[in-house]
Amino acid sequence: MIVWLNGPFGGGKTTTAAELDALLPEAVVFDPEHMGLPLVPTLSGIEPVSDFQDWRPWRELVVAALTSLDRYTGRTIVAPQTVVVEQYWDEITSGLAAAGVTLRTFTLDCTPDEHERRIAGDTVTNSTIAEIKIDDDGVGWRRHRAADYRAALPWLTARTEVIDTTSLQPAEVAKEVAARAGLTA
Repeated sequence: MIVWLNGPFGGGKTTTAAELDALLPEAVVFDPEHMGLPLVPTLSGIEPVSDFQDWRPWRELVVAALTSLDRYTGRTIVAPQTVVVEQYWDEITSGLAAAGVTLRTFTLDCTPDEHERRIAGDTVTNSTIAEIKIDDDGVGWRRHRAADYRAALPWLTARTEVIDTTSLQPAEVAKEVAARAGLTA
């Protein structure tokens, strides 16, 4: 089973994934974002983009990697990755469905004020973002993309299970995701 954690950029997905990894001994974390980094030197000169998700090969590689990991490990795979373009979400989720992979999708939402607080206090550095957007370790990127996330929230709400994380600690969010996904510690 793949447990996909969507939500705002810098909203706590990676932190929640680490908590799930600690909570569920059979789980492993695979960050789809890391599929973008190897594409940068190959595709940036062919098709410059502001987000590696715009490259179709990234979406195809994510599906292939998650499918392979699901089959190889037989474990729950936690995938923390924001996807705010509905077409890209459709490509990934339909690709996983076609491969017969069980997918549980969650959107870890929080208020805009809480999101800003998390961005400002974030100590997690994102190497892929830093490679594509040379800024302040992704802080500007996360703030810039907040509006994209808010615009995507209506379709995310219709197609994923939304968990309001505004007042929850990461361990509490992980327990809620695990409970909703039917996973036990």
